[in-house]
Amino acid sequence: MARDIVIGYDGTDGAKSALAHAIELAKELGDRLVIVFGYEPALLGSEVQDLRQALKELGDTHLHEAERQAREAGVEVELGLVEAGAVDGLVAVADQRDARMIVVGSYGERPLTGAILGSTPHKLLHRATVPVLVVPIDD
Repeated sequence: MARDIVIGYDGTDGAKSALAHAIELAKELGDRLVIVFGYEPALLGSEVQDLRQALKELGDTHLHEAERQAREAGVEVELGLVEAGAVDGLVAVADQRDARMIVVGSYGERPLTGAILGSTPHKLLHRATVPVLVVPIDD
């Protein structure tokens, strides 16, 4: 029975590697990809609406890039533009869809930011209720 594989995609090299692996998994398992871009603008300043719109447009661009690649590979795809932080958005979508797993790249934040605040993959490993596949960047 086909299930959903939720993938976090933000256009980074890590996300591109994760997408390639998620596409292969979806093809092998006969699953559908649900490609998610989570965005959560800071709530300070009067520029919040402009920032929110810019992030939404960036997410839309990245999602359609990923959608094109998955469709060319013959994989069924749905897109999710979620106004929430990456971890919260991915966990929520995975839970709502009873997903098989969440797939993310191993690198998204700058190393220092990830060390101080915690990386998205690390947070997902502790918060997700489904398996998490963390894909390293392809060389």
